[in-house]
Amino acid sequence: MPRTQQNLASLKDTFSQILGNQKDHYTDTRIPELLFSLGLDNCSEYNSKKRHLEKAVEDANDAQRVAAAQKALELIGFEVHERDQLQELVWDDGTAPAIPGRYRRELAKKLNTIELCLDRAAFEQVLSELWQIDTMSFANLLRPIPTLRQEIIRHYIENPDWDAVTLFDKLGAFQSSHARFGRFIEALASSRVLPGEPAQRKFIEIVNGTLNACGVHIVVGVGEDAFLTASLAYVGSGKQLAPKNLIFASTRKPDLRLGNALDNDIQVMSDPTDVLIYDRPIGSSGLLWRDLQAWYAQTHGMEENQAKKSLYRRLEECLPKSSPPQALAFSSFFKAFTTAIPDLPVLLPEVWFHWDPQTVSRRGKEALLRSRMDFLLLLPGGVRVVIEIDGKHHYSDPDGRSSPRLYAEMTAADRALRLVGYEVYRFGVYELQQPNAEEVLIGFYRSLFERYSLLPHHG
Repeated sequence: MPRTQQNLASLKDTFSQILGNQKDHYTDTRIPELLFSLGLDNCSEYNSKKRHLEKAVEDANDAQRVAAAQKALELIGFEVHERDQLQELVWDDGTAPAIPGRYRRELAKKLNTIELCLDRAAFEQVLSELWQIDTMSFANLLRPIPTLRQEIIRHYIENPDWDAVTLFDKLGAFQSSHARFGRFIEALASSRVLPGEPAQRKFIEIVNGTLNACGVHIVVGVGEDAFLTASLAYVGSGKQLAPKNLIFASTRKPDLRLGNALDNDIQVMSDPTDVLIYDRPIGSSGLLWRDLQAWYAQTHGMEENQAKKSLYRRLEECLPKSSPPQALAFSSFFKAFTTAIPDLPVLLPEVWFHWDPQTVSRRGKEALLRSRMDFLLLLPGGVRVVIEIDGKHHYSDPDGRSSPRLYAEMTAADRALRLVGYEVYRFGVYELQQPNAEEVLIGFYRSLFERYSLLPHHG
């Protein structure tokens, strides 16, 4: 599921404490510089260096705090146990695919067929970034126990009497969080560890051949060094990039123009209330209701509870008055989840997909019918879900006769969406006019979110 309020609360307390523990590494005059580099605001009311650092974290908002924690992990050499604790909280954003222990072991067995440490220094560095390999035990002061790094060098790198299964076991990879295990696999596939595309492709082939059975695969990209990049994702998610423009809740076709074509800057030339344009970055957690609400509150200068109600009304009002089933699809979503809504993806109504500046008379009405999505959800991991409510105009001509041409155009449009990574779900108006329509919609929404493990455990 997406980042929860419990996660955000734990991150606040833990990050505050861990950053406060850095007090001995910074003078009073250097602390403001550190806070600035982390994206945190300086504060004036404190009675010690420790409290100065702690309060800067406590005073930040959730988004600022998450970003600062990520930056701190890059810039500060925390104690390993503190680093691991903070990593787990930062990574717990609902985007890590679940890989059960059985498939982790099967993958380790199959990785015995290839060499994982073509670049030894990079391999050791990856292990040290993700696992506790340098902790030394002095249980016997006369004969200290070797560190795990020393054992790995001896038994896996120099004299390979350990196989990959033993290596993974010693690291704790079979019991680790899904996020840590996923980052480990992505790092092993990187050009840092495997500096050669053939080796990378072989590794990726083994991973995909094993993890496809649990619905996970590597999405391949190309990095700045022209080598391959690897990102684990659920099969079918497409690992979409974040949307560049999110234009939604339109009451009619808006008059838009590019104010700056180089920066893709969109301006609304008609009544600004005709449409909403979400202009903030959409991260790996997708677009959640609390994110949209915070944006709406800030852009409209409203208090949080007032913004929550106003935003709901604004989204509700954009729904076509001629389509009660579409309104039911919207209200059923909120009835399905009630208190869990803030941490779930937003059901965005009337979202523009194709926008054409030409008029209906020039392009034809049929072309414009496919320019908007009835509803769009942006789920964690880049999953995009489209929900359409189909009236007669989707499959019959103006005289009410069935139209194979319209049906063919609709299915072609669906194929085009799926090929670029969207999931498309359609409901017929007739279905949503039946007495059990609300129950059907609620069941659909719950099944959709359960598929992606987005529901709270108590839900």
